[in-house]
Amino acid sequence: RGIGLSCAERFVAEGANAVIADVLDDIGTAEAKRLGATYLHCDVSKSSDVKATIAATVKKFGAVDVLVNNAGISIAGDFLEMSEADYDRVIDINLKGSFLMLQACAREMVKQVAAGKPPGAIINMSSVNDTLAIPTIVSYCIAKGGVSQLTRATSISLAPHGIRVNAIGPGS
Repeated sequence: RGIGLSCAERFVAEGANAVIADVLDDIGTAEAKRLGATYLHCDVSKSSDVKATIAATVKKFGAVDVLVNNAGISIAGDFLEMSEADYDRVIDINLKGSFLMLQACAREMVKQVAAGKPPGAIINMSSVNDTLAIPTIVSYCIAKGGVSQLTRATSISLAPHGIRVNAIGPGS
């Protein structure tokens, strides 16, 4: 949905082999069919799902060239009433999921570079809320701040391999 679907639409329009990875199987399957893309079920907060998604992508297409790291949720509410479970869910999907997908794709891209293929690119979806705090979405702001730092640190870490890591920070 939203930004992720728009990115997939554009990649397909440009002739790319796109993979839509999500937990919303009905929507993901329907949109992938509409676009002529591939749908894979993936809970980005689970390492096993992430590894299986990357392995299936490489098996089908031979490589991972670009990652649009877009999975994200927000649970609004009063900070004093926020449950630990809601906090963990936002952090697990938005920050841990971004880390797991980035790391799995980067590992594959490093192998590809070593085999003589061109380096890839990773695009993390951060937010203006990485610095613009909103009191009703504390966990989201924390997670997006982490995604921005993840982007900065991994862009330096992966530069020797020619892999670009950037972030986009949309806002409402």
